[in-house]
Amino acid sequence: MKLIIVGAGEVGRELLKRLQKEWSIVVIDQDEEKLKKIVEILNSESMNRVLLLQGDGTSKLILKKAGIEEATAFTACTGDDEVNLEACRLAKEFDVPTIYAVSNSTEHDHLYEREGINYINKAVATASILERQIESGVVAPTNIGLGQGEIIEVSVMPTSIIAGYPVGKFSSRRWRIVAIFRGDKLILPKPRTIVKPGDRVLIVGDPKILKYIAGLIKSGEPQFPLQFGVEEVIFLPEEKEEVIKDGKYFYENTRVQKVSIYYCKEFKKTTAELFNHLKKGEIKTKKLRLCEKEFFNEVKGESFGLLVMPDKYKELPLNFGIKTLPVLIAEETLSPVMVARGTTPVERILVPVSGSFSSLRALEVGIELSLMLGAKLSALYVAPSENDQKANQLREKITKLSHMYKTPIEFIKRVGNPVREFAKESRNYSLAVIGARKGRKVNWFSPYPPYFMLHKAKCTSILICVGE
Repeated sequence: MKLIIVGAGEVGRELLKRLQKEWSIVVIDQDEEKLKKIVEILNSESMNRVLLLQGDGTSKLILKKAGIEEATAFTACTGDDEVNLEACRLAKEFDVPTIYAVSNSTEHDHLYEREGINYINKAVATASILERQIESGVVAPTNIGLGQGEIIEVSVMPTSIIAGYPVGKFSSRRWRIVAIFRGDKLILPKPRTIVKPGDRVLIVGDPKILKYIAGLIKSGEPQFPLQFGVEEVIFLPEEKEEVIKDGKYFYENTRVQKVSIYYCKEFKKTTAELFNHLKKGEIKTKKLRLCEKEFFNEVKGESFGLLVMPDKYKELPLNFGIKTLPVLIAEETLSPVMVARGTTPVERILVPVSGSFSSLRALEVGIELSLMLGAKLSALYVAPSENDQKANQLREKITKLSHMYKTPIEFIKRVGNPVREFAKESRNYSLAVIGARKGRKVNWFSPYPPYFMLHKAKCTSILICVGE
């Protein structure tokens, strides 16, 4: 993601300070002294992602030099509204998807409105926050329209993960949809309220992941696994090369930001050496005395981007109604749990689909990973008989998803036992993404296919649970 900031004053510097970890940023200003102050706030990791340009932010030549044709977002925050307006007009000419400006005077707000430019008036925003605090005596979160905190408003695009689904289908400990604005109407949603493209949704949640949820809702841009969390957790009850291999691959090729390794005994190499290519400070390690039991207690009730586990837990307990450790952790955390079989790099992804909400959520994650990793994607439906009519409905739905996300999805139909057919098909893939519903009972007489699929797969597999 690339951001261009015109103006290296206080607002520009503060914006860069907040976004430098995740964005490639170009800052443009004519004042050399202001640009020097920018250097002082850059951390070591951001040095290679931030470019400082001394020049006129209203010059097409300078903007092209800044790479405006590849920019994801643009903001003009100089102290001169004429400069801000002209810079934003040029950004519109270059079709930058997201453009914002800072208005320095209420007298100029109508100019931004006339040009159709999103803007924040500094005086109005500050006075609004102070007004709420003075009248209520409560400190209001400053993120509403200003960038950080616990509440955000997002417009729902057709490609959004929530478009067309009821609010109650999204169960997360870390964020909730609390209001929907549809046209000039305010809707206080019930669990069955359907979210529609064009809606503006008000979300409350953990500020660490809200901006990534906003990115997914707004544009469908691949963010995996940040919609679940920023941290990858690797569990090593014993030294397993395939766990390290798959864990490294997902760290390097997705948007994971940090790694924690939990291990139960000493290895030939230290746990840090197993990840020796990572930058200092990105690895946290902990030795567990009680191994599986302690690991479960460590992660229970928390949310993570990805939990990576070895393929040592067999499906036999499921036959007797006992859930395996990977299944229990997926249910307890509602985070993706990966059983690593060393089949990375990911070139082909398989998602079993049944038409259930959980399987379609898994397919959406599969689409994200397909776009992110450049992998081919297949959806597998196992029908009970040749004349099953559900296959055509699913094929049509998947074709729509394929058009919506502009990515090819191969639809595969098989007939027979879902678990057996999935296991056979998985031999040809490097990753499977399996959706399940939390709380489903499972035993020999009433098998729940997703849980058996996780253990029967012949490739690295990710289990994603949705709430009850």
